[in-house]
Amino acid sequence: MGTAIAARRFNVREYHKLAEVGILGEDDRVELLDGQIMVMAPIGENHRTIVDSLAELFTDRRKGRYRVASQNPILIDDQDEPQPDLVLYDRAAIGRHPSPQDVFLIVEVADTSLNYDQRTKIPVYASAAIKEVWIIDLANYSIQTYRDAQPASRHYANVETHDRASWVSTLAFPDVSVRLSDLLRSS
Repeated sequence: MGTAIAARRFNVREYHKLAEVGILGEDDRVELLDGQIMVMAPIGENHRTIVDSLAELFTDRRKGRYRVASQNPILIDDQDEPQPDLVLYDRAAIGRHPSPQDVFLIVEVADTSLNYDQRTKIPVYASAAIKEVWIIDLANYSIQTYRDAQPASRHYANVETHDRASWVSTLAFPDVSVRLSDLLRSS
């Protein structure tokens, strides 16, 4: 007869306490999902370049309508504090991490993390009713868009894949559009 092993789950307060006491360091690439501390993959060169290019593009086009966060946390609930690659969020979220109702768009850039982003992060974002999520898949040179969150089933009703030549616009700001081929030229 085997021994059952239980995982220790953390809430956001405990997660922050681990950093305060030095168990988690400032440079540790971790995030809290479903109460578990998840180690994130190292940032590759193309990943970094795409995130930087997107941050620049989104910043240049914001016209005072939103803020742009790069690899900073959002607070979903007491068990979830992911660190997406990019977030467009409401300018009113001051002095706190953005929450789901503040978020217009989350972008995850996947070179080695596609499976993790699709199977672990997307359900968390859907359950929080995040309006729109993009995954930029560097292995297949595509942008996957996730729209129309279905919180109860933890998925999105509208999932599309766009090739590198397609323009993709945000739902909240249709004048803000991206073409992966343009971003790849800068990487």
